[in-house]
Parts: sequence; structure tokens; C-alpha cells
Amino acid sequence: MRGVRSWPLAAMLLIAACAHTPPPPAPPAVRPPVTRATLRLHTPTDLDAHGDVVIPKDAITHMGGLPGVFVLSPHGRARFRLIKIGATSARLAQVLSGLDGHETLVLPPFRGVYDGSPIHPPTTTRRGQHGSR
Repeated sequence: MRGVRSWPLAAMLLIAACAHTPPPPAPPAVRPPVTRATLRLHTPTDLDAHGDVVIPKDAITHMGGLPGVFVLSPHGRARFRLIKIGATSARLAQVLSGLDGHETLVLPPFRGVYDGSPIHPPTTTRRGQHGSR
């Protein structure tokens, strides 16, 4: 038959596959709060001579290759915040931007901590942890 175009089978399957409506996404899994030590920053004790915030070096983590810290939100969730690091020593790091000195940092270990994860500070506090300093 002249003038009738035959479609390859693959093209017909592709068209049929595009018409399918995907199922709605599953609700996110509810994860229990992770117990982690926290460090509450206070000015001026956590500032260096230039007014930059100084934090423990081990509080810094990387997400997507960029340095940041997990800050405890008022709702008890860890929020990843990008920071710019200045001078560092064996234990401390100068933060040039990203923190103002009034935050509560989530301390390592960071296994099980992600942006938005619920954080439960430990019930016992030591100097430098949540609730004391």
C-alpha cells in the first residue's frame, strides 16, 4: 500500500509508555530523633579578635563538597548551613561567614544526621553543650 506509513514497534511502545500516569509518591519515612551533643554559641566568648565566630573544627562537615555546620533550629531539627572557613588550628576554626555567634551547633558524630532530621540533645549536659556554658 502506497502512502501508508508503518510505525516501528519501538515507537508505538514509547507512545504507550508516556501515557501511563505514575502512582503518587509515598509519604516520607518517619525517623526517630537522633540524640546528639550540641554546642550553644554566645557572643563575645566565641568570637576572635576580628569579631569572627570560632567553633570546634570537628563541628564542620561537608555536603556536596562544601563546608558547613548543622545548626539546631527552634523546632529541634538539624539544618545544614554553609560557612566560609578562615584560619584553623588543630582544634578550632574561624568562621568568616555563615554564623553570627548565637546558634546552637549539632556536634559529631554526624551519622544519621541530615538536613531536617529531628535532634534530641542529651539529657545530661556538660560545659559547652546545650543548655550550659
